[in-house]
Amino acid sequence: MISYQSEFFRLLLQNLHFMNAVMRKKGFSIFDFRFSILSLGGSVDFTFKVAIIVAILSFTSCSKNLVSDLPAIEKSGQSPYITQIFDYQYGPGQHATLIPQVEKCVNFIGEPWISGKSFTALGGWGGYLVAGFDHAVSNTTGADIAIYTQPSVSSEPGVVFVMADNNNDGLPNDGTWYEIKGSEYNHAETIHNYQVTYYKPGSSGQVTWKDNQGKSGTLVPEFGTDSWWWTGYGDKTSVTFSGVRLPDAYFNSSKDPNIDLWLPRPGLFRYGYAECYNNQDYNDLLKANFLDISSAVDASGLPANLSKINFIKVQSGIFQIAGWLNEISTEVSGAADIHLLDKKSY
Repeated sequence: MISYQSEFFRLLLQNLHFMNAVMRKKGFSIFDFRFSILSLGGSVDFTFKVAIIVAILSFTSCSKNLVSDLPAIEKSGQSPYITQIFDYQYGPGQHATLIPQVEKCVNFIGEPWISGKSFTALGGWGGYLVAGFDHAVSNTTGADIAIYTQPSVSSEPGVVFVMADNNNDGLPNDGTWYEIKGSEYNHAETIHNYQVTYYKPGSSGQVTWKDNQGKSGTLVPEFGTDSWWWTGYGDKTSVTFSGVRLPDAYFNSSKDPNIDLWLPRPGLFRYGYAECYNNQDYNDLLKANFLDISSAVDASGLPANLSKINFIKVQSGIFQIAGWLNEISTEVSGAADIHLLDKKSY
């Protein structure tokens, strides 16, 4: 028997999905706040559920129009922010049909969130962007780079790599990307040199995959969503991503097999990653993770000893589908040379 409360909630959820469809056409989604009402399970009081939904909608509507009023210092014509995107590849995920075939990543360029700018979605594991500053960012004592979050309310960690322009040609072609060594670099579940090949869906519409660890599977969406295969792959029947696979970020704590209650795994992602909230390097004023170039390491895990960098690469680091929340996928809104920001702003 269905109570009036559960029936009302079902209708309300249908309306949310309708609103989401409309809002997605405008470039953002209420479901980017993934750890919302349904993840709380059936044990939470219905009134409280409705209150949370109202809060989510209110916060989302505000985030779309979020405008940074934090001043930046322009030195010798240099911009504190990213000025160029060199490469972008979306990892199969629920936003695939929302992203243009030729994605310019304009939301990652310049100051975040001004003039209605939104965020850049990297998609499921392996999706990435490569971007550059118009100058060399110096490695000084403490944090050097800020990677702006979505902003949202739940962490979806991305791995950050850096490169110097040693040949001074303005391109990220110097051969070596150095990984910012985060807190889970030596975690037992972290896989370095990980690789996944995704295959174009057949009649089932579902993306299958195979990794270099001898494992394979299918990406099965947990709620109604469009194809996870991005048109930007062109006529390819498969795409391969390489990088670092981080430990799963969430676990289902529910004892009831019919209810999902996804929670962050405690103690993980304390520092060193993109789109991580409430951790050691998250700056609440800038809504960004602060990263230190001194943390960059080579393929052997040894310090890279970089004096400066010009380019960054941000890549989705979690290969996990957390129930109806779908893939854990990194979203970022830009990056800055902290040394060119007004210290009063953070």
